[in-house]
Amino acid sequence: MTLRRLVFLLCILLLPINISAQDAKQELNDKLYEATRVGDVAAVKSLLDKGADVNAKFRYGSTALFKAAERGHTEVVKLLLERGADVKVRDTFYGATAMTWALQNGHVEVVGLLLDKDKESVEDVLMTGASGGNPSLVRIALTKGGAKPETLTAALVAATAGEEKNAEIAEMLKKAGAVPPPEIAVEILQSYVGKYKNEQGTEIKVTLKDGRLFAAQGAQPPFAMSAIDKTTFSPVDFGGLTFTFNVEGGKVTGFAVKQGQNNTLFKRIEESK
Repeated sequence: MTLRRLVFLLCILLLPINISAQDAKQELNDKLYEATRVGDVAAVKSLLDKGADVNAKFRYGSTALFKAAERGHTEVVKLLLERGADVKVRDTFYGATAMTWALQNGHVEVVGLLLDKDKESVEDVLMTGASGGNPSLVRIALTKGGAKPETLTAALVAATAGEEKNAEIAEMLKKAGAVPPPEIAVEILQSYVGKYKNEQGTEIKVTLKDGRLFAAQGAQPPFAMSAIDKTTFSPVDFGGLTFTFNVEGGKVTGFAVKQGQNNTLFKRIEESK
């Protein structure tokens, strides 16, 4: 028998075994997801011990940690994290993480556990708590630390804006070093009003209402922005973004949107009269 025929025969003989092994692995992973969904800690531990993949991907690339965070199953979340669950995985539909679902459903203990593994999310936790009037989320974010001064200020604005003012949250933020945003002359704010577009064709419209700048992308509802300094602003209701206007020769030519290490430039569109 030639070597080529021998290799071919071995592949044929081993194929059912490989498929069977894959099926068994998938079955373990499916059972893990179901055990996570119902919060069965003992079953989750048993399945992980048997070889279930703690980071197995399910619909839209979500993992078991997503479901545990969404349902608020604290002990399951703790176990999954101990076994190496990746907190930074994003699904392919919403671009959400396990933290996204924990925050959306107000599971404070789960947020704390995830934050221990993902300290970069502290500003999202802080802004969610401040804008949503949740002192527990604000407290846990401040306890973990790491929020930038401008985010503390933005959180203070969120906590004191509109009718739903929250004195408890405002006091916590002030003790943590948050200061009110600087006062910017209306004439300067007015100079930023207009339409802007990036290279991909995305348009953002900046407007001024009641002495505050608002920005809106396409048909999306506008969001309020708070001043960090004379040219830099951040959204009131969420962190992680800054808008820095470019002024050349006394004329506003565009702005840069910064998210983490990424900068996106928007040029001002000259509107036809």
